[in-house]
Amino acid sequence: METELKLLLAPQDLRRLRRDPRIRALQQGRASIRHVHSIYYDTPERTLLRAGLALRLRADGGRWLQTLKTEGQAAAGLHVREEWEWPLPGEALDFGLLATTPEAKLFRAPSLRAKLAPVFRTEFERTSLRLGFTDGSLAELCLDSGEIRCGRRASAISEAELELLAGSPVRLYDLALELVERVPLRLGQASKAERGYALASKVPARPVKAAQIELDSQGSVAVAFATVVRSCMAHLQSNETGFLAGKDPEYLHQVRVALRRLRACFSLFNTVIPQPAFAPVTNQVRERNAALGKARDWDVFVHEMLRALREQRADETAVIAFERRCLRLGRTHLRAAQGAVASAAWQRLWLQLGRLLAEGGWMRESAALAQPVDGFAANLLQQRAATLDKRGKRLQELDAAGRHRLRIAAKKLRYAAEFFAALFPKRRVRPYVQ
Repeated sequence: METELKLLLAPQDLRRLRRDPRIRALQQGRASIRHVHSIYYDTPERTLLRAGLALRLRADGGRWLQTLKTEGQAAAGLHVREEWEWPLPGEALDFGLLATTPEAKLFRAPSLRAKLAPVFRTEFERTSLRLGFTDGSLAELCLDSGEIRCGRRASAISEAELELLAGSPVRLYDLALELVERVPLRLGQASKAERGYALASKVPARPVKAAQIELDSQGSVAVAFATVVRSCMAHLQSNETGFLAGKDPEYLHQVRVALRRLRACFSLFNTVIPQPAFAPVTNQVRERNAALGKARDWDVFVHEMLRALREQRADETAVIAFERRCLRLGRTHLRAAQGAVASAAWQRLWLQLGRLLAEGGWMRESAALAQPVDGFAANLLQQRAATLDKRGKRLQELDAAGRHRLRIAAKKLRYAAEFFAALFPKRRVRPYVQ
């Protein structure tokens, strides 16, 4: 089981990270520097990608390795996935080794073996350092600089991976929280394999909507809460790079949706989660949501409401001047929002929340968190539905503030239905959410 924290840095900041006093204090032994060349395989139909697998051959320090990885989970920069790796005598896939994994049935098919071919490659220089923590935890810090290449298309690699070798993943977060104060870094959501497949698809990157959440009806409320929080963070971080690039207003919308969903999650579970542990984080999430709100308001005004005015009175000088002024204001608020997302404070928030989930001590603070999630979800949905009914009884008489409260109640009920959808029959969930 591979557990690693992925950090994105500018090339010059990789060198700063290597020389950081905290890294030097934790380092055990000498650093190793080597050139790493990897080839990722799949069929033309992307059979492995659809199965959530990545298969590669890697030349690493004069030896060949064959690696199979599962898609796993990624949130708050922490990637957890199954991994099998074997040394090889040369550059050729060994299907006999793959037969020893739980994915053996897939690789036994002769048709699949015949179709497997290189899809993309990675070439990078890797500096590796072994780190030892006072509690006995061990980690390897890998600083990677190079590129992913598919034909003539290429994408730069400039990242650090903190892989847990032994002990607690909390130590990875503790170290990252120290480093973010001195080195500009961002949490990385996409693996090298995911980035390579995106490069090979030739399809431009698009804003990402929230993924369906998988919950076990026999699981606890605590596990369900942590799963929903991680899903919200993954949704947010999947859109972060696109938002910072400023290419599509929908990225901003999806970041805001992810923040709203996360706030709704905290609200829905607020009767069972320990407030002293989570209140500082929930307050920060509310503040970050407000910081992005102005940019989203101007975006909607300029691209939707102002458009209607322009269509009706496009020839009027005052309307043209007004539109230019609004566009300038919109860009100002967008740059402010991008600055907030690029800040150390933004990254610190997600590292703190990721650490809180990884530490897990809060899960044992109340009996309510240990109860099965299915009964909790059913009761919560009933309560939220009752709130919505109560607020909407005199809809025609409500003022703007009352209609807004009604809308928020409806949105929270919708988010709750989406969070717990896996616990109920699909034929009932879809029309209920609609």
